[in-house]
Parts: sequence; structure tokens; C-alpha cells
Amino acid sequence: MPHFSYTAKTIDGKTTSGSIEAVSLQAARSALQSMKLLPEHIEEKKTADDVIDWSFEKNENPAVAPKKGATAAASAPRTYFPIVDTLRLYVGWVLAGYVLALLLGAYQLTKPLPFEIPFVLSFLYSPLILQLTLAGFLFLLFSTVHRFLGGGLWRGTVLTVLAVAALYVYRINIV
Repeated sequence: MPHFSYTAKTIDGKTTSGSIEAVSLQAARSALQSMKLLPEHIEEKKTADDVIDWSFEKNENPAVAPKKGATAAASAPRTYFPIVDTLRLYVGWVLAGYVLALLLGAYQLTKPLPFEIPFVLSFLYSPLILQLTLAGFLFLLFSTVHRFLGGGLWRGTVLTVLAVAALYVYRINIV
């Protein structure tokens, strides 16, 4: 879970600082507000070289601070969208459930299970479930590759096209 350093104002108006562990920037900000603190500055520390800085003004979206040595044109603020992180978490759990059902179905073909699960064999034979499993795996794989490559709109577009092409090739050959 990410660690955030913060500076905030207390109810008395005093400035305090510290660190907090939260799932996202919004969760860190909500946690500080529940501790009766008004966040002024929150900084997520990923590695020693890669620090993401969010400063809050009233009615302003958080923005990613430029890396040290970045030019003014390259340091344009980017908006932080936690939707991809939420989707990755959801897809990971769904994929784990699908894989478990597929493994139980494959085991049930070779040896009967001591208990009855009605949907296990239907999961194993369903082309839709196999496509959803592959789509979830490709989403997790390509979003991880996108992060590893440093993000960006063009890289994301190219990786999305590659993922859709992989699903299309699978569909042509299997279904």
C-alpha cells in the first residue's frame, strides 16, 4: 500500500506533518480529514527517485509534480485517475475466481470432487468465460507493462490495440 507524507492544519490552526498509509490519494485525504486535519500538501513516495507530489488548493484537482530536472513544457500537470487501480483490483479478484473455477472443473473431469458445485463444468466448457478470463489477464498484463514503460497516452493506445488484437486472434482461432 502506498505511503503518503503530508502537511496539514489542525483545528487550532497549527501546522503538523507526518505520514499515512492509504490505498489512494483520496483515501489518504479522507483519512486526514477524519482525523480533523485539513490537508495542505500530500506527497506519495514510490521510490527514492520517483516522488509524486499533490498540492491542494480549494476546488483544484491533484496534479503530479514534475521530476527533478524536467523542463517547463514536460512538467505540465497530469490528473490522477484512481479508476485504473480500482479496475485492476476488481479484475484481479474476478480473474482469481475464474481460474479457481476452471481448475476445479479440470480436476472434476479427471476425478470426481467430494462435493457438488453446479457451475464448475459449465465454466470449463463456456467460451464466454474463457474469453473473459483471457481479457482480464490481458488487461492486468498490459496495464502493468504500461506502468513499467512509464505510462503515456501513445503507449497506452498501442498497448490497447495489441490487447484487442490478441483477443481477436484468440476469438478467430478458438470460437
